[in-house]
Amino acid sequence: MSEDTDDIIQKLTADVPSKMETSSTDNEDEFNHLLDDFIQSELKNIEEEKNNTRLFLEEPEPTPINQNANDEEVVDALELAEQKLYLAYRNYVDAITQIADANQIKIPVFHIKAQVLYPHYTQGLGNLISLDVLQGWDVMFEVYQDDIIKIKPNASDEELLDFAEQQTDDLLQLAVVSYVEILFEIEGCEIAYEKRFLEYEHRKIEEEIIAEHRRRGERARKYIEAIEKKKFPINAERLINGYFKTALKDPEGSFKALTTNPAIFAPIEFDKIKPRFFGLIKPTPRDGLIYNRKIGDFLKKLKI
Repeated sequence: MSEDTDDIIQKLTADVPSKMETSSTDNEDEFNHLLDDFIQSELKNIEEEKNNTRLFLEEPEPTPINQNANDEEVVDALELAEQKLYLAYRNYVDAITQIADANQIKIPVFHIKAQVLYPHYTQGLGNLISLDVLQGWDVMFEVYQDDIIKIKPNASDEELLDFAEQQTDDLLQLAVVSYVEILFEIEGCEIAYEKRFLEYEHRKIEEEIIAEHRRRGERARKYIEAIEKKKFPINAERLINGYFKTALKDPEGSFKALTTNPAIFAPIEFDKIKPRFFGLIKPTPRDGLIYNRKIGDFLKKLKI
């Protein structure tokens, strides 16, 4: 179980009882009013958070949902991870609502609708779901206090499910099971976000590699054209392709070799060296060395 899950359980088993013991009706009303104002403000921030995330990940603008669509239609439009989270949340809310109604307790105001999870879950939304969940535990503490206090502060998901299985009250069982599902599905939504982020990073890396490959190709083409224009006795394409291939591993060493001894990457082609003195003196290895140096000096001064 994640640290976020542990934090939520600790709040359920520690913070909630102390709040119930010390609050008066007026203080409770004031607290609920402040909580509602805070959540409404956070809901607005969540829309901004989702938009900023979409822009950062360079994702297309989502298709607008029909404002008149009912809850089920909106649920169908959600991604699978968000859909599972909302259904678990809705089951939890239904269970708490029925428990409160059956015991004549004020039903908490729950704030999450399916539209809020479209197109994607955010961490801010996870915090608001946690606040709503804590309100549900207030109700369960009030109705089933003798049972709820048996839950250990650091109870695992498995221990919570074991607790639920031992209950004879179907609504309490549904509420606890749905709570565990909420924790599980929130983690699923977090994983889905991380996947989107990693896919974005992978795509950006691919784009950078392609762009760098194109830049290298363009530079290589310019090098080749410049060498061929000088009509040096060397295969310009072989020379430059060999240089760029080696430069991937050792840029500095490769450039030094290119400008001091280019024949390392492609041999001097003696058949392209014109004989001197009206064709009487044929090219010699010394001519090859001279051209090797000339090509190196040329490339050293070449600005591309």
